[in-house]
Amino acid sequence: MGACGGKSGDKQPQMSKEQKQLATNKFEVGPNIFVNLKQGDITDTYIINKILGEGSYGQVRLVQHKKTGQQRAMKQIQKKKILKEQEDAMFSEVALLKDMDHNNIVKLFELYQDSQNYYLVTEFLNGGELLDKLTKLSTFNERTAAEYMKQVLSALSYCHAQNIIHRDMKPSNIMLASPDPKAPIKVIDFGTAKKQLSGESQTQVIGTPLYIAPEVIDKNYTEKCDIWSCGVILYQILTGKFPFDVKVQSLQQLFNNIKSGKYNFNSKEFQSLSFEAQTLIKSMLQLDPKKRPAANEILNDPWIKEKAKEDKISLEVMNDLGKFHNESNMRAAIMQLIAGEMMTNEEKDQLNQTFQSMDKNKDGQLSKEELVQAYTQVFNDELKAKHLVEEIFTQIDQNNSGKISYTEFLVASSKQNTILSKTKIDQAFKMFDKDGNGQITRQELQDIMCGVDIDNTAWGQIISQCDKNGDGIIQYDEFANMLLQTSKK
Repeated sequence: MGACGGKSGDKQPQMSKEQKQLATNKFEVGPNIFVNLKQGDITDTYIINKILGEGSYGQVRLVQHKKTGQQRAMKQIQKKKILKEQEDAMFSEVALLKDMDHNNIVKLFELYQDSQNYYLVTEFLNGGELLDKLTKLSTFNERTAAEYMKQVLSALSYCHAQNIIHRDMKPSNIMLASPDPKAPIKVIDFGTAKKQLSGESQTQVIGTPLYIAPEVIDKNYTEKCDIWSCGVILYQILTGKFPFDVKVQSLQQLFNNIKSGKYNFNSKEFQSLSFEAQTLIKSMLQLDPKKRPAANEILNDPWIKEKAKEDKISLEVMNDLGKFHNESNMRAAIMQLIAGEMMTNEEKDQLNQTFQSMDKNKDGQLSKEELVQAYTQVFNDELKAKHLVEEIFTQIDQNNSGKISYTEFLVASSKQNTILSKTKIDQAFKMFDKDGNGQITRQELQDIMCGVDIDNTAWGQIISQCDKNGDGIIQYDEFANMLLQTSKK
């Protein structure tokens, strides 16, 4: 396969096995179809702006997409400054993030490379770190803490359902999407995350010492190490202190304090918390990981239920979901691109609440059983609910996974004038129309779906879903008309 995104005269770097895996894809509708390894000059696509941060092997900069005007964050990693294991970790992070589809996990948009650097382009989170946000609040209470912790645990519940352990949960890896008081939490930095086999134990000591679980120190742990870390975080944000003595002379002494099982549950700061908060923290800081609750169980804990905002099902959203109709996988793919990259947090808010309320097992996806339960409550008729849910799945479950993903839900339950406003259609068209000449060629289509590994006949079928006059090129009107065809039955 040729270099994706590069110019014909460019000398492209050779790809490793891991890179090739990221640069190939089948045409399966989902947000990850647009996230592949691209090669070429990133400045052809982005305006490079101010530095947001610097690390030992690169910078994070604010960038602006030239065609759409969207602001994003770009991590630039110099190849000569990273070791092979660091490079492998980076590709592991990308491989995990590209398949993640959750409102509380940072979204990866693109991965580029040239001869000198890798570039990871993610959503721009300008709300700051959670701990900084909390210290600046004029009023802070358990209700605020519960609302934020609920979102963090929702992200972890999704990860753990996918058999992914984060392994470095700490306040600096919990960001706010924007300065807006209602902005969602985003869990970031999956550089040390690990996909495990079900029931498999991990042995690598990894993470940030102050938040590391006792069993990680003992080199025998599972996803429950993330629960411990969140227990430390919750204790810290509610009391301003750590649950164990951190005034130590050595790392080993700190580890001994963590493993001692003797935590500061008698301090005046901890005792001033509600009984429910104390009980939850103690359960998350159980020395025996088998006695710790899972993330999805904590989401049903009395403290979360009482203090955090209740997710409510919107009948209007459910009606729109039941009426959604789609006949084109190309249209579905583009609408998922719009939902994932162009919808605002405000536009997603009510949809997200309904999704979370319907997601009973908190795995970040909707099963048929969960939808039947929700529609049975609406109709008070289980047979009618089952019939409708079967129809919904044939229209919405584009990748035939047997579940409705978050982005599939956003596409199907959004108002057409929201997800398919003229502004969003214009932005989507410009993302495909790389040379800006007002039409999309097959090559431009392949570039944005970089590496889709299908034959000429299949490409012709995809293009024909838009190309109504049969000239092999997609004009703006053809693109817009395909998207605006009746999307509700």
